[in-house]
Amino acid sequence: MRSKIVIIFLLLIAVPLAVLGTFAYIDFSHMVERKTVNYTEQIVSQINRSLDQTFREEMQKISLLPLYNREVLDILEKYSGPDKGNTLPTLAEKNIMFHDIAGSTYYRPEVRGIQIIANNGYIFTNMDPFLVKPFIEPQREPWYEQVVKADGSWVMVPQHKPDYLLKEAAPAKYISAARLIREPGSTQVVGMIKIDFKLDIFEQISAKFQYGEIGSLLVLNENNELFYEQNNETGGESVRQALLKAELPSGSGTLQLDLGGKPHLVIVDYSAYSGLKVISVIPQQSLHLETAGLRGFIVLIFIVCLAAAGGLAVFYSYRLSSPLMTLKDKMQLVEQGHFKQKVSVQSHDEIGQLGSGFNRMTDEIDRLVSQVYALSLKEKEAQLSALLTQMNPHFIYNTLESINMMAIDKQTYDISDMVSALGQLLRHSVGNYDRLVLLREELESIISYMKIQQLRYGERIHLVIEAEEPIQNWFVPKFVLQPLVENAIYHGIGDLQQGGTIWISAVSFGHDLLLTVRDDGKGLTEEEIARLQRHISSSAQDEGKMGFALRNMNERLMLMFGKSYGIDIDGSPGEGVSFTITMPVIERKESYVPGTAY
Repeated sequence: MRSKIVIIFLLLIAVPLAVLGTFAYIDFSHMVERKTVNYTEQIVSQINRSLDQTFREEMQKISLLPLYNREVLDILEKYSGPDKGNTLPTLAEKNIMFHDIAGSTYYRPEVRGIQIIANNGYIFTNMDPFLVKPFIEPQREPWYEQVVKADGSWVMVPQHKPDYLLKEAAPAKYISAARLIREPGSTQVVGMIKIDFKLDIFEQISAKFQYGEIGSLLVLNENNELFYEQNNETGGESVRQALLKAELPSGSGTLQLDLGGKPHLVIVDYSAYSGLKVISVIPQQSLHLETAGLRGFIVLIFIVCLAAAGGLAVFYSYRLSSPLMTLKDKMQLVEQGHFKQKVSVQSHDEIGQLGSGFNRMTDEIDRLVSQVYALSLKEKEAQLSALLTQMNPHFIYNTLESINMMAIDKQTYDISDMVSALGQLLRHSVGNYDRLVLLREELESIISYMKIQQLRYGERIHLVIEAEEPIQNWFVPKFVLQPLVENAIYHGIGDLQQGGTIWISAVSFGHDLLLTVRDDGKGLTEEEIARLQRHISSSAQDEGKMGFALRNMNERLMLMFGKSYGIDIDGSPGEGVSFTITMPVIERKESYVPGTAY
């Protein structure tokens, strides 16, 4: 019962707590995810707007500067004819072009170099001339066709290593912005300008807006060509390759993609001005990192609450079930016949009312059982008194005395002794109606009975009495020993040719008196003793006269003194049988109250 109460109590606490904790965690996770997405969208948008502003200032201003310098246009026109071939410009022309280009790069550390390419392929640059090839064939460059198609609009070139740079000058990749240069008057193409940017420009902008260290940041154009990548994720190469192959939205948006075998959140911001897409790729798992602490805290709270609930459940289950368990134990004792049982009533609730009802019930059962015992004893006493009143004791005594005198006159002293013993036995049986007699009187009755039996059996039977003088002054039930002695003679030693001895002992053991009648006759087997012990403890009558007398004596003892008293049998084949009567010590007749001990 206690375990059921504990389990139910724990379930009532654990289930709602688990449900609330789960919903709280899920709701908080979604909130953190929404905030992370909104924050990342703002950061990505700001990065893209900053790139637009940077490219607008750099590319727009720098790429248009040659149009406002007549000397630069004249030099480009000079080397734009098909007959110029590999004609080299003069030193003065180189200086004019260098100063014009170099002036555009002041205070622009993100610009790696500016190349103005004439139609004949000659390159004017602000870089060290020993690090740049003097001539190139623009038609062979992968970006050339895009610049021509743009027809004067500027074009963003993704990461590449320019062919016109010598190996010593090109240790890393660059991105570039390029456009055709037209003569304002004739709109004739006289060359093109190409501005190479370091990748630091993206890192500076992303650092300015404090882009997080979780996930990756990529900048692509409309053809998904890579301009920049900031990879903070393990296995980022496979993620980038999967992203470049994915179908990304043409404009801005947020979507979920499976990249590299893991779910990712992809946030895209598109710039119509530059045609670039700034993309933030965040692993879905990283969105829950902030909630990991909350998850652990919720689990800790759940465990603490569950432990506290378990302690309270054990406490209250014990408090609720303890009175019921006590009541159950008391009821089991009542079932065994121990009716003087009480339970302590400590409350006025249903359990207290149940305890009070149990106490009233046991009181009533105790009263009724005592009443039944008393009525049974009175009935047996009435039956005995009725039997005794059928006889005329005075007439019997006179008759026996006349027989005794006749035997003496005829000198048949054996008959005289038998008649005298029989008279004493009858005086003990009939002349005293008390239920309790002195043990001394009971022993004297046994001696008279044995004298009569010895006249029949002669010296074959003997009697030995072992009882101290003080014990003989204690009270015992009338006729408590005679059935046992009679049983020892007729069923123990009477049929033996050599006869035997009967021992009667009386000893005290605590508050109990033990009366033992033992013989050295034929004895009984263990099965016979067990069967006889069961018989005298029940109402069966299938053991003959011996079983009937013993059963009546055992029932009488239990009626008088309680169910804990009675007759115990012991013995073995060939060594005799002993019958031990256990009863309370009664030193004064007045101290015995019939029907109160059970």
